[in-house]
This record gives sequence, C-alpha cells and structure tokens, in this order.
Amino acid sequence: MAYKKFTASEDMLKPDARFEVRDAKHELLTVIGILSVLLGLSISYLGRTDPKRIADAVMRGELRAAQLTARADGVPTEVWLRPGLDGQPDSVQSRLLRPVVTFHCEPKEEYENDVLRPTIAGEDVPGGRFGHALRPAADGKEALLRWPAPPRVLDVGEGFVVRLDLLLERRTASTVLRLPPAIDLSLDAEGRPHARFRIRATSGDKALVGIVSDVPLPVAKWCTLEAGCDGRTAWLSWDGRVLASAVADGAPEQNDDAVFEVCPADSAMPGLVDELRWFVYALAPAQFLPREAHLDRSYRFAFDARGEAVAEPTVNWGWPEEAK
Repeated sequence: MAYKKFTASEDMLKPDARFEVRDAKHELLTVIGILSVLLGLSISYLGRTDPKRIADAVMRGELRAAQLTARADGVPTEVWLRPGLDGQPDSVQSRLLRPVVTFHCEPKEEYENDVLRPTIAGEDVPGGRFGHALRPAADGKEALLRWPAPPRVLDVGEGFVVRLDLLLERRTASTVLRLPPAIDLSLDAEGRPHARFRIRATSGDKALVGIVSDVPLPVAKWCTLEAGCDGRTAWLSWDGRVLASAVADGAPEQNDDAVFEVCPADSAMPGLVDELRWFVYALAPAQFLPREAHLDRSYRFAFDARGEAVAEPTVNWGWPEEAK
C-alpha cells in the first residue's frame, strides 16, 4: 500500500492528517506481525526436524514486533523467554503498548462505547493543533475533561503512558491532569512539569515516586507532554525528549472508583488542550517453543524508547544432543 508523502506546510496542518499518520503506523505494525507469524509457520513447515530454526524464527518475530512498537510509539518494550510450567513447553512473550482511548477534543465527538465518553466542561476553541481545542471554563467550577476510569475500563496495573498536546498561555503553578492515586501531573510556578506516581512493589509495600523536570514548557507554543510508568521506570517527556526519569519498580496503584481529570477546577492549567491519548502495557499471547528447548531460567530482552536494545542476554537453550 502506498501512502501520500506529507509536507509540513500543507498536509500536516490539515485536521485529518493525524488520523492518516496513525492509521499508516498501525497498519505497518499489523503487517509486520502477520509476516512474523507467516515466517514462523514457513520455517516450522520447512524445518520440522530442526527445532532450533523454529525457536529462532518465533523469537525473532517477537523481538521484531517489540522493537518496532518501541520506535513507532516512542516507549520502552520488552520480550520474555520463560521455561514451561507443569509440562508445558517453553514460551516467548512480548510486553507491548496497547491504545485504550483518544480524546480529540472535537465538538460532538463520537466514541465506540459509552464507557469511553468523558464529560467536557471546557470552552471550545477552533483552530487548535489538530482542529478544535479546549480551554478550561472561565467560571472554574468543573474540570476541563472528566472521565470515570476504573480498572475494567483503563487497567494501568501493568504500566501506562498518557500523552496530550497542550499550549501553555502563561506560567503559574497548576495541574495538567490526574488519575489518583496512579499519577498527578502538574506544573510549578516557572512552568516546569513534575509528576507523582504511586506504585505497589512486588513486596506489597507502597511507594511514591516523584519526577521533576529542570526544563520549563514553552509559552504560546504547542507541544506534546507525556508521562509514563512501565513497572520499572517512570518518566516525563516533551516532544519525544525525556525530561526526567526515576526508578519505579512496581505496579501503578489504581482504585475501583478511579476518575481521570484534565485541568481540574481547583488548579486548572491556563492554556489549551488538544488530543489526549491513553495507552496501557499488556502482554501479547504467549508463543510456545519446540519441546526440545529446555530453558534454565527466564530471560528478558528490552528496547528503549528509540527501539535500541538495552538488554540482550545470551540464552542457554538446553538443547538435547540430537538437536544441536
């Protein structure tokens, strides 16, 4: 499939350009996933007596999908090799980012399901970054956007990423968004973003992880602000550049009655918001490896937000002599 070449002066300024870019990216990932499966099937057929070739094809397909997802979405991903349990064969499994909902901030916006529909109280502003934008209401009585987000709708337990496009009109201490207790993203009086993440460690202990950026957001200029936690690291980024990060080894906390708010009434950020996206980390279906493989332990492969490998362990497959 051929895609139209975009130029900053024309197509990227069109209200629907973002949808074409996103569709192209997701179609590419879908095609890559299908090709990985077909490659595995072909190797399996042609090399039925060579379990090493089968295992290599399956693992390479998962690693390729994880790496390209990291590059496309700008977030860390990982792949796990695990020994089989209770007589099951060993397996390989990717941990990837899954989109949950996008709020486009457009008038009369449609949603696939009513549970994804937020309450909007902000002022509609034509001519935002991608069409219309929203500004906090002048009376300051309600949040710009309010959305009930219990775990059955937005499960952040495996990790999450939230991104929004904003234009700061003036620097003052304010709140950008919050989903208590998982995250609270704010700006200080100088416009520097800072975030607090509440996590639960594997030991069961609760911890509060704070991140503060040394760089303030620009005034009167659109930018993309992102906050994320993948169960190992929490970070803040601006236009794809990491501003600050910290160790956050554990699962983000979430209440059954969790409510997500953008620019809450008590401390709304002065400015415009256009397009907000929620993603959560999820495990892809496990791919089983040939029974001849006998892993001695679990192995973790990891990619950073640029798709660069940051963990590439040497795997001890434990092949029997006849498979070597």
